[in-house]
Amino acid sequence: MPAGEDKKLGIQDKTEPHEMTVALSHNLREFAGQKWPTMNHKWRKAKLASMLRMSERRVRSIYEADPAARIRADEAERIAALVQQGEAEDAALSTRIAELEAQVTRLVEALASDEMAGSGLAPRLPGRTAFDRRGPSPGRRSTD
Repeated sequence: MPAGEDKKLGIQDKTEPHEMTVALSHNLREFAGQKWPTMNHKWRKAKLASMLRMSERRVRSIYEADPAARIRADEAERIAALVQQGEAEDAALSTRIAELEAQVTRLVEALASDEMAGSGLAPRLPGRTAFDRRGPSPGRRSTD
C-alpha cells in the first residue's frame, strides 16, 4: 500500500511508539543518574517506581526501552512531570549555589581588605619566633 493510503486508513508507523519509549527511557535514565549518582540501576528503577506510582516491572520496561512496551498517556504525563520537577530543583539549586559563591567572594574580599588595612597599622611586637637566628630561647633547656 502507498504511504498516502496508510494515513487515510489510520495505520501508524510501528516505530513511533518505540521512539517515544526510547525518548522517555532516556529522560528517566538522565533524571535518575543526576538525582542518585551513586546508586545502581536496580535501586534507581525501584525508587522511580515508587515516585511514579507504577510497578517495578513497568518502570523496568520503560527504563530499558523495551520494544514491546507501549506507553500510556497518563504514564507519559507522570514521567514528564517528574523530569520537569527535577529540572526545576536543579535550577533552584544552581541559583542557590551562585548566591553562596557571591557571598563567599564578598567575604574573602572583605577579609583581604581588613588584613591589608590592619597590616600597616599594627605595631610589630618584640619577641622571638621559631625563625629567629639568635639561638634557643633563654627559658628553655636543650634537653626539653
